Amino acid sequence: MKKLIVASSAIIAFSLLLAPAVFAEPACLNTDVGCLPKTTVTNIDGLLKFLTKVTSWLFIALLFMAFIFIIIGGFTYVSSKGDPKAIASAKNYIIYALIGVAVGVLAKGLVYLVCSVLGAQCPVFF
Repeated sequence: MKKLIVASSAIIAFSLLLAPAVFAEPACLNTDVGCLPKTTVTNIDGLLKFLTKVTSWLFIALLFMAFIFIIIGGFTYVSSKGDPKAIASAKNYIIYALIGVAVGVLAKGLVYLVCSVLGAQCPVFF
């Protein structure tokens, strides 16, 4: 349980560090009327580019978390000393991390599928 809390805390801290980079843009456009909010989401192409940017950052966070869980699983496996419960736990860490990466790849592919169906230009990353 303690490992889960530490891992969750690391995930939350990492995602909080990424948030400013994802949404870093000037707050408004100065016009004759006043300060208008600046947004790139004015049409479907802008929405898909925004979703691509968000999913890219989430995918990077997912890969980071999977790497951490694979390291934890490997360490648990090496330090199991033949205990069947510890070995099963270590294998589960590694299997679930790989399943998480597979789900992340499928989610990223779904965004590109939607982009190609709608005929939008979505960058691979950022």
